[in-house]
Amino acid sequence: MLFPEKMTEITILTTEDYLRPISDYLMKFGEFEVKPVRTKDAAKLTKLSKGKDTDNERFSNLKTRLDRLSVNMGIDEKTIKSTLNERETLSFDEIDARLSKIENRFYYNHSLLEELEKEEVELRLRKLKYQIRENIKARNLPKEFFVAIIVVAKYETQPVIKNLSTLPSVVEEVEAFGDLSVILVSLPQAYKNEVLKLSTSFLKLIDISEVLKETIDIEQVERKLREVEIEKKKMKSIIEKIRETDTEEILTLYKGLWFVNSSLKIKSSSIRGGKLILFSGWIPAKHKEEVSRKITEITDGISVIETNDAEKIHRQDKQVVIPTKLNNPKQLSSFESLVKLYAIPRFYEVDPTIIFAFLYVLFYGMMFGDVGQGLALSLVSALLFWKFKGFRVVSGLGIAVGISAAIFGFLYGSVFGIEEKIIPAMWTSPLHDVLKLMKVSIAIGFIVISVGLILNIINTSREGNIPKLLLSSKGISGLIFYTSLIGYPIYLIIFGGTFNVTIMLLGVGIPILLFVVESVIESVKHHHKVSPVTVFFELFEVFISFVSNTISFIRIAGFALNHTALMITFFSIANVISGTTIGDIIGFFVIVFGQIFIIGFEGFIVGIQALRLSFYEFFTKFFRGGGKVFEPVK
Repeated sequence: MLFPEKMTEITILTTEDYLRPISDYLMKFGEFEVKPVRTKDAAKLTKLSKGKDTDNERFSNLKTRLDRLSVNMGIDEKTIKSTLNERETLSFDEIDARLSKIENRFYYNHSLLEELEKEEVELRLRKLKYQIRENIKARNLPKEFFVAIIVVAKYETQPVIKNLSTLPSVVEEVEAFGDLSVILVSLPQAYKNEVLKLSTSFLKLIDISEVLKETIDIEQVERKLREVEIEKKKMKSIIEKIRETDTEEILTLYKGLWFVNSSLKIKSSSIRGGKLILFSGWIPAKHKEEVSRKITEITDGISVIETNDAEKIHRQDKQVVIPTKLNNPKQLSSFESLVKLYAIPRFYEVDPTIIFAFLYVLFYGMMFGDVGQGLALSLVSALLFWKFKGFRVVSGLGIAVGISAAIFGFLYGSVFGIEEKIIPAMWTSPLHDVLKLMKVSIAIGFIVISVGLILNIINTSREGNIPKLLLSSKGISGLIFYTSLIGYPIYLIIFGGTFNVTIMLLGVGIPILLFVVESVIESVKHHHKVSPVTVFFELFEVFISFVSNTISFIRIAGFALNHTALMITFFSIANVISGTTIGDIIGFFVIVFGQIFIIGFEGFIVGIQALRLSFYEFFTKFFRGGGKVFEPVK
């Protein structure tokens, strides 16, 4: 748990016939990250395959077809996304055959529906022509007027009406059906050309003079329209049934496509020669025997399997990127997310999640110590955690820090900002003993920074960098320097005792000499000139950073006092206002607002400060980062 999980590189040489069952197993296993085959391993194949691999093209084609069909069938994007983490063991040919069946069935019926819809539009238009013609005959419209029926797309209706209204005309929308709208326009013949100029935005322009010449059997049109509507209703019912029966099949095909895509990752990172295929990847070291045995079974022994531990590969080649798989309980997932926000530890580095979780909760509780407000924060966070999955990282933190704040509330004797009246302080009160809290804050700072230096010693040791381990300001010399310069005085302040000059001189002087030696070694290593001024300022920076980083922890006491002072302010305002009925009511709301403000706004600020102490004062002492997250194919 204190270190990422140990990783092993596994390289498999077998025949291409076994790629699919091996891919299926590795995806179900869920702990295999594919990686490009190392150049030296390619020598195991005498003849490398050349030529175009069409698998990626087939995947893209099938994905496009599935997406198009899903849109036409009205399958929403959320439903499709829900399949992303699921897999169905299907091949390209199986997906293609099953998809073709659905496409043929759906598109055939859909094309029939489109034909019926076109026919319906034509029949409705004929019926409308008849109605308009009869209306115009009844009105006896003068020949000097140009009358036209205009068909436009529905979304174009208002812009077209607006343009026509700029002319001396009478414009009205007479009917709308489907995605179409029918407009009737009447205006003097002199403006006919103006209407024709606008006709590029029309789907259809019908001169009423042509309509007057037509012979329309309205009874036949209406009878045919009823028949088309009945057929259209039947066809919609058939298509709806296809949607109901085939939606699940389409989602299965998506799952099959994700399986093939994962398999492609393995194939595209492999090297092939003749019928042989060579591929490799990373797996947790604890599973190497199990995976090797299973692949041997799948291939009937027709395979060569080689495993190499990550540490060995790293010693041979520092450039190889080895993935990091953090190994923490689910309860620490919120804190792990924050660690990843800072950086991903390299595979050999200390994983600070569990230490960070403890320190973050401790810092927050000390700065926000209150039983009532802490429990309220924890309760609200638990509700968010239960109701909203997207807030689980933040709400998980809220539950933990809320409980910590409540515990420190008992230690401070604080309940909703009321100190030592409802419950007594089990330890100390920030309001009445600030000096004590400041001493404890500084002591915590010393311990935290010392732990950071110890973790850096562990990291440097695992990295194998002996000079930095012994001489660096963040190595063994740095720990001795910091303990002597800061730790020894803090010990004397808290516990008392006589100051020993020899301890201070040796504890500070010897590390300074070693820092100078390291600076000289680094300058020679990088072919830089050794400058006394540069060395002096480097030493001065080490001194200043250690002192300032330790003093920074006083903010714990400062925010604990600030938390109490803020609540006293709201109580004071409420006391000034109260005295009358209205004043008492307003005072009550002031206190309620104060509680909400402190839980929300100050709780957020305290969270940022706890994060700053963890990231800047603690992580910078040892956390290098630069790792890559373990991403297994699934």
